[in-house]
Amino acid sequence: MKQEAEYRLGWLLLVLVVFAGIGLRWPWPADEPRFALIAQEMVNTGQWLIPHRVGELYPDKPPIFMWAIAVLLWLKVPLKVAFLLPSALAGLGTAWLTVDLARRLHGPKVATWCLWLLAFTVQFSLQARTAQIDMLLVFWVTLGGYGIARHLLLGPAWGWYCLGFAAAGFGVITKGVGIIALFMLLPLLWHRTLRQNMGHRGWLGPLCLLAAIASWGLPMLWYAAHSHNPEAMAYRDNILFNQTANRYVHSLGHRQPFWYYLLEVAPLFWLPLSLLAPFLVKPWWRDRAKPALLLPLVMVLAILLFFSLSPGKRGVYITPALPWLALAIAPYLEDLARRTWPGRLMVGVAWALPVLLLIAAFVPKVKAQLPAGGLVFPLATAGAMLLALVLTRKQPPWRRWGLALAAFWAGFGLLGGPVLDGLRTPRDMMADVASRIGPQGLLALLDYKEQLALFADRPVVQFGFHSPMDAQRAAARDWVRQGPNYAVMGPKRNLQSCFALTEAQFIGRKHSADWYLVDAGQLVDGCEAGVTPAPLYQGPNYGLAGH
Repeated sequence: MKQEAEYRLGWLLLVLVVFAGIGLRWPWPADEPRFALIAQEMVNTGQWLIPHRVGELYPDKPPIFMWAIAVLLWLKVPLKVAFLLPSALAGLGTAWLTVDLARRLHGPKVATWCLWLLAFTVQFSLQARTAQIDMLLVFWVTLGGYGIARHLLLGPAWGWYCLGFAAAGFGVITKGVGIIALFMLLPLLWHRTLRQNMGHRGWLGPLCLLAAIASWGLPMLWYAAHSHNPEAMAYRDNILFNQTANRYVHSLGHRQPFWYYLLEVAPLFWLPLSLLAPFLVKPWWRDRAKPALLLPLVMVLAILLFFSLSPGKRGVYITPALPWLALAIAPYLEDLARRTWPGRLMVGVAWALPVLLLIAAFVPKVKAQLPAGGLVFPLATAGAMLLALVLTRKQPPWRRWGLALAAFWAGFGLLGGPVLDGLRTPRDMMADVASRIGPQGLLALLDYKEQLALFADRPVVQFGFHSPMDAQRAAARDWVRQGPNYAVMGPKRNLQSCFALTEAQFIGRKHSADWYLVDAGQLVDGCEAGVTPAPLYQGPNYGLAGH
């Protein structure tokens, strides 16, 4: 296949990977319902500056990603499309930046290889198809590094340099850690030639960084200072301190050992890059002084070290390293193709994936959860992957891998999304709740999940996402006492001490909990006596019922 045709095919398959299935499923836990709900709440209430979640300030993240979804909703894009589109577009933008930099540094052939390596890396494809903040963060980090690299390696280019710092700033107000884009500057500490390329206008970069952060930070600070709202001031303090340095150093969630990313995440989620990188340790060491290799490798190593030092770890955190690793591997792909084992490993793993999918489809526990006709998804997807591998048996390993992965994501999006939607969302359960309490019923959620509020057919009340559970139960006690049409939905573990639960109140099992719907008729005497009830918050009607 000619290089130009391979380049166009790579982009065509990447578009397929990113967009296959958009519009065919609703938001899935853990993070997607939260951001979709907050974005819909922005549109419905007109409160855009600070995010709200079911009437309560959402203190954990700045609003950039939620704004992206909310703008699409405001433009009347259906939620099934709007909640996934920002990540999809960020994925395509990230790929374009990476491939363009590869072309400028190494030529069109290496740019094509870089495209194929990045587009079909498991974690990159996954995040581009997932409505989490991280893909948008990856775009900002990549744009930041791209701008600085354009100046240091291909400059002087002060406009790109300033844009790189501004992108890092927008990354900060997207998800705090956007500052990692500036890891691109670390080689200046020891590389004299790169340091000479900086010039006397380097101070413009930090100024652009601060200006980008201030574009949202200053209005938020002004609002917090003048609103006389304790929650707004708590939001300010949480965003400025707890969600940055304090969360990085003293994270209480997702605690993992130092080597977690290197040994548990990268080997699987960085395929096929994780298969190729070990073969390049010696060539990389030989060429370590070349700036076009040094900068991408420093980005990869610095990002890995930065997130490994924090006790709180999630696999998705290290996704920003992927564009730079693909950029570091692509110039050596031709040499790797002449060696036996790199290609064999890629193709071997590519064959193993559909085989594992077929085996999983017939595991009794998996098969029992699939709806009628649900086996079509794994069988057709595995079949398409196997067919792609058979038809490309004379093609280079990276092309065979890419076609197999494209077949997987197309099958997952077009078939898997609709099949799994009923399992991953509480749509049917919330419809049952609506029928039980009737059109005049008033619903409160105890220990609620965002997806429950999102799929409710009416505005719901909640008692504070972080309120102590005894205070939430006391609030639920007072709520149901107000009348016969007041009901509370909550998990068994948190209801059973205050309500007499029977099979009649059971709604269903979702998200690792048994959910019950109760009213004053099931209230037990002495429920949380003497406990101050938690505050009440009410969200809008999110408007998904009947869709």
